[in-house]
Amino acid sequence: MTRYNLTLIVLLLLLAATGGCAWRGAQPADPSTPRFAAELEPYEEAVSPACAYYHFAWGKSAELDGSLEEARYAYEQALLCDREADYVMRSLAMLLLRQGKRAEALIWVQRMVELRPEDTASRGLLANLYSAAGEPERAAAIYRDILAEDPGNPNITLLLAALYVEGERLGVARELLEELTVNQPGFMMGHYYLARLYRDFGEMDAALASYERALAVSWSPALARELAGAYELAGRYEESLRLYQQMVAEDPTDERARGLLANLYLRMNRVDDALAELAELRHYITDVGNVDLTIARILVDEGRLEEAVALLRSLLSEEPRLDAVRSLLVLAYYRMERIGEARALLEEIRPGDAGYEEAVLMLARIYHGQDDPAGAMAVLTRALADPDHRYLSFYVTLALLHAEWQDAGQGMLVFDRALRELGRTVKVLFEYALYLEKIGHSDAALAKMQEVLTLDPHDPFALNYVGYTWADRNENLEKAREYIEEAIRIKPEDGAIRDSLGWVYFRLGDYRRAVEELEQAAQILPDDPVIHDHLGDAYRKLGRITEAAAAYDRALELLDPEEDRERWLVIEEKRKELAR
Repeated sequence: MTRYNLTLIVLLLLLAATGGCAWRGAQPADPSTPRFAAELEPYEEAVSPACAYYHFAWGKSAELDGSLEEARYAYEQALLCDREADYVMRSLAMLLLRQGKRAEALIWVQRMVELRPEDTASRGLLANLYSAAGEPERAAAIYRDILAEDPGNPNITLLLAALYVEGERLGVARELLEELTVNQPGFMMGHYYLARLYRDFGEMDAALASYERALAVSWSPALARELAGAYELAGRYEESLRLYQQMVAEDPTDERARGLLANLYLRMNRVDDALAELAELRHYITDVGNVDLTIARILVDEGRLEEAVALLRSLLSEEPRLDAVRSLLVLAYYRMERIGEARALLEEIRPGDAGYEEAVLMLARIYHGQDDPAGAMAVLTRALADPDHRYLSFYVTLALLHAEWQDAGQGMLVFDRALRELGRTVKVLFEYALYLEKIGHSDAALAKMQEVLTLDPHDPFALNYVGYTWADRNENLEKAREYIEEAIRIKPEDGAIRDSLGWVYFRLGDYRRAVEELEQAAQILPDDPVIHDHLGDAYRKLGRITEAAAAYDRALELLDPEEDRERWLVIEEKRKELAR
């Protein structure tokens, strides 16, 4: 017999002794259809603590068993017995939140606060619910009232600061947290959240100091890892290194710390130290093969190919079907120009194997690298003959090979085949449009990308393509702006789309807005020459000649004059015009 059932029996005996509930016999036959909160209107005389406890215990037992509707029924019946039982209201409110019924939970928390206005926990819960319901001002008002009564309450201060952060009132949140950490220097969470806020402000030195104070108050591996990561972000590798080494010294079995330490060694170009740390990690981890694979990848990246091949062959002998090992071994052989061995390994991979798609593409690449495009095409054609294992990448690569052979029309036929065999999908049409753009059929490419939008009007990349093409042609500018703004809404951190938005504003003559968007794009993609070219044009329109010259210089620096000769010459001419 569980202790919950025992509690119910005791309460039943208690009920029998006290005469039971005034409404006994009113329980519905089917507790799965309970009366809900809005329907409860308890009578003044229906106040029986024993009855309330009985149903409360019943509800708790049902909730622990996962019978949430039964639990809800029992809690609501308890509140018919005692309409001021705030402990029941709390359990009912939390249950309703588990069920995703926030509005109904809010009703009961409001009643709790009405009954016990001095109860800080209930008021805090009510504020949380207001915040979740999109009423931050009501939530903030409650938090401020609590702090007026209890100025030193650290948890409420944190909640209020978090609310200000969500409302982008970062300065106010900062003041709150700075005051909190001064008044309560031993409150670790205050220092921790202040550190994160400083990071948002880009004040890394202040952030690191706050992280350090938090760690001094309460050391934990998770916090130490975050501080070490912040040190890395700030370029203070030696301090990060000492922290990881301390973590490993205190707990040699900490796999995550050892892995991060190895990564840091690699970032510091201390390859041998990284390899030694990974070798040590093998003693504390169950998935030794994964560590060995990581070691092999490092060896391949470092050009230590003989060592990598020896390790990979050993792994492959233990488990011949390890596709990741086989793929890495192929790469090592390829770089060592042991083409026959690489090709033989790739030929072993069959349709349905985990690395089949990559193997086919790699095999085609090997033939292409040996100046045998016909062999590459044969590999892809053979793969496409299998109707159960056709991949879009096979069609795209085959079409590009035809284009390289000056047979762009044959490439279009490959895409037409893809439409028949894979279907008229967004992905196929999108790749077809890009291919048409590559071979110089820009009008056809635009038409294909508009077909993409008929299938998915919110595809951000198709919206961007069409919008940018219109902007570049200086046509349909308002529609172009709508398309690109929708793409930005979906992908706000995409630098290429942000560049498109800046360029359409440029075409519309809104040069200040163009500069704002293009500067953001340049921050996201600092090595994109097209963005710097556009930015130079926008600066020039605003008369900001020095900045325009710097933008053009950066674009020229990033461009390869051989690969993109036409653009390079155009930008060079614009740069010369500024100097005249």
